[in-house]
Order: sequence, then structure tokens, then C-alpha cells
Amino acid sequence: MRISTSQIYSQTIASISKSLSDYTEVSNQTSSQKKLNAPSDDPAGMGNVVNLRSYDQSLESYYNNAELAGSLLGTADGLLSEASTLMSSVLEQAEQGSTGTYSDDQQQSMAESMMAYQDSMLAIANSKSGDDYLFSGEATDTSPYEYVPGVTITGDSPAKSDFSSFTGDLDDPIIVQFTSDGTVGTNDIDYTYSLDGGSTWLTGTILSTDNTMDFGDVTVDLSTGTSVTAWDDDEDTGSSFVVRNSVSYKGADEAMSIDIGENTEIDVNTVGSDIFGGVDADTGEAYSGSNLFESISDAIAYLWIGDEEGVASTIESISDGEVQLTVEASNVGAREEKADFISTSLSYARERVSSAISDEEDADSAALTVELSKAQYIYQAVLSSTSQVISMSILDYL
Repeated sequence: MRISTSQIYSQTIASISKSLSDYTEVSNQTSSQKKLNAPSDDPAGMGNVVNLRSYDQSLESYYNNAELAGSLLGTADGLLSEASTLMSSVLEQAEQGSTGTYSDDQQQSMAESMMAYQDSMLAIANSKSGDDYLFSGEATDTSPYEYVPGVTITGDSPAKSDFSSFTGDLDDPIIVQFTSDGTVGTNDIDYTYSLDGGSTWLTGTILSTDNTMDFGDVTVDLSTGTSVTAWDDDEDTGSSFVVRNSVSYKGADEAMSIDIGENTEIDVNTVGSDIFGGVDADTGEAYSGSNLFESISDAIAYLWIGDEEGVASTIESISDGEVQLTVEASNVGAREEKADFISTSLSYARERVSSAISDEEDADSAALTVELSKAQYIYQAVLSSTSQVISMSILDYL
């Protein structure tokens, strides 16, 4: 078989290109420490890597959500623990005020302490984590609670439902007693009120053409048709009430939830009214059932006027509010544990996915070192032999 010089040259160049290509490929793998540097390296393997990376991105999203949920719920759990400790002091104060062994001045001091406890509870209820309120449900950018005037009935009438509106800001409770009988919207009705716990009294009149009671910084509207009777100090009968602070809930009625799995979601905050109660900002009505804030507000009013029986009547509702707080705190704790468990599981899952990706695309360093030396040796050998072949001519055969 005759072999021409052009064939020799072509085969030589092909050998050089092949050995250089092999050397370059191994060199690139050594540099990147990956055996897959382009889809052409292994189309099937690269497809697996793409799918695994996509799956890891979804796991990362769920993992980040679970971490966020755990953080928010952990903060709320700690705050509710503080609230539970605070409720022990509230209950103890109410029990002391119900014994009948303290003077009016001492009971007013207790009322001031109770107001301080309520301030602390309000601060807990309005707590934030970052920019988000923890007890405002889906309305995470809305402060859930604020003080508004409310009322505790201390006499035979009127009923809470007879009050149509309150306006203004209140510091200390206002004691109100009627000094004449009448029907709102029909008669002129006289009343007296104290802004300093009963030390001094001022007077006012609800005109027959009006239904507003004016206490300076605070005004109260009674519904037309409300009947009242004059207060009798000797018999402790008649119409009287105390205007005191209520706590109004402005948050959402649904908790904010996020996905922490393909078919799993979790509430990351809590509807404040489910824990602390208060009054509905839209209706002005107190939330039904256990109502921690309203129970404390009533206890403050009774302590302020030295009514130990009234204080005693709030102990059960305060205890119910404490139980409700404990139940909701347990619920928050359970959700926190769920978020932490799922976060840990997702972390393990991501580690397994990362390992699978590594198996597909990462190279064996030790094997690459051997392959690189081998490819380099072959390339150099080809260059050496090629230089010898190309340098030969017809003269070498003569």
C-alpha cells in the first residue's frame, strides 16, 4: 500500500489535534474541578444537574420560609411567656383589691399599678419583629392595639349597649353619677363627675335636645331612649358608671401564613384579639368569650372607686383571660416547633441534593492528576514523533 506525504501530514495533524484536545479537556477539568463544564461533556448528566438545581431552589425557598416562621414564632413565644408572668401580677393585684381590707386611697394606688400592668400588656401586644407586627394577623404593617375610652357600669343602669360613642383621650378614669331621673332625648338630665378619683366633683346636664355628656377631654354619647335614675349614696343604687380606657383591636381577623412545603403552610403570626381580646375597632363592641384587656379595664374601674365586690367579680374573667393566653401561647409554641422541625428536614434534604449534584458534575481530583499527566505525556510524545516524521524527506530513503 502506497502512503503519500500528504497522508502522513494529515494523519500527523489529526494526532496532534486529538492529543491537544484531550489534554485541554483534562486541563479544564483540573482547573474547574468539575467533569461537566459544558452540556456537550455529558448531555444526560447535565440534564440531571439542571433538574437537581431547580429542585434545590424550591427547597431553598421553603427552607427560608421555615426559618422566617421559626424566628417570628420564637419571638412571639418569648413575648407571650412575659405576658403570662405579667398576668400573675394582675391576678394577684385583683385578689388583693377584692379583700375589703384596703382604704380607698390604697385601692386607687392598686388601680394605678393595674394601669401600669395594662400598659405593659399593651406594649407586648404591639410588639414587632423587624418591620412586622406579631399580633396583627395579616395586617402586619398595622399596630394592632390602641387605647380608646370605654365604660364599666357601676350602678343599676345604663347598660353598656346604651352607649353609642366615645371620643377623646383619657388618662385617669372618670367617675360619673346621675343626680336626676330621666330619659335621654326626652328630659334634661343632671349628672356629676370626678376627674380625680372622687376628691372633687363637677356637674353637667344632658339636654333633652341632645344625648352628649361632656367631661372635658372626653365626651360620651348615650342612645336616645336610655333611662337613668339619680344615684343614692346611702343605698348605693341608681345610675352610675366609670369611663376608663379600653383597648381597641385594629388588626386583621386572619393570621398571615406562608408555604414551608409543597402542600404545607404555617401561620407565622397571630390574631391579637384571639389572645388579648379588647374591643373591635369597627364596631366598638367587646370581643365575646375570654377578654383579657376588658377584664383588666373593669378591674381598674372598680379599684378606682374602691368597690371590692366589683373587683372580685372580675377575678374569674381575668383568670379566663390568663387561660386563653396560655392556650394561645401553647399554639404558638407548637407552630414554632413545627417550623423548626421542617427547617431541619429541609436542610438535610438540601444536603442530599447538593451531594447528588456533586456526584454528577464534580471531578475526582486524584484521578484528574493522573489523567492530566497521561494526557500531557501523550501530547508531548505525539509532538516529538511528529517532528521526526515531518523532518524526513526522500533523501532519507536513498
